[in-house]
Amino acid sequence: METELEGSLEDKKHPEPSSAEAGGGPGLFRPLFWGTAMVLVVLDLGSKAWAFTFLSRSPDLRFPPSYEVIPGFFYLSKVENKGTVWGLFQNGTLPLTLVRIVMVSALLFFAYRIRRGGAKLFALGLILGGALGNLYDNLFWEGGVFRGEGAVRDFLDFYLPIPFREEPYHWPTFNIADASILVGALILFIALHREERRVKE
Repeated sequence: METELEGSLEDKKHPEPSSAEAGGGPGLFRPLFWGTAMVLVVLDLGSKAWAFTFLSRSPDLRFPPSYEVIPGFFYLSKVENKGTVWGLFQNGTLPLTLVRIVMVSALLFFAYRIRRGGAKLFALGLILGGALGNLYDNLFWEGGVFRGEGAVRDFLDFYLPIPFREEPYHWPTFNIADASILVGALILFIALHREERRVKE
């Protein structure tokens, strides 16, 4: 009797995950993962196509490669980045393309191993969508990396005011794929941290 009571109390402290929490199978086959990734790919490629078309119009129409949206703060700028974030590793398009392919493969493997945790799958979907968006540019933009091109299209350009400094900080030009990867990485870090704390409790 006493053993049964102790077992009941333990079950209440550490209840078995419900079928909804368990997810019913590998995260790789879950709609949340692929749905998030595909929405981000469409948003990223669509926004790049629109921005570069807008910024490539004839000078007679007064649309230069940089367009002022919010004076002194936000611009649309046409930038073809052959490096990575913050303009690092310029002219390293081929190795960066291979890194992105490996990154996509690792994300798919990680998603397959997840059995529960919607936040983790959502985060991985954001990261995958961003990686695929930039990988598309590497492989197909202006002939792709195997023709010496394949630069990633960036267009979101911000100048951030800094206290006690006359000149604002120019945040490196980026795109929706870059923002998606950053946000996804932050969400994934928080989700993994919270999961680790629950395990320790």
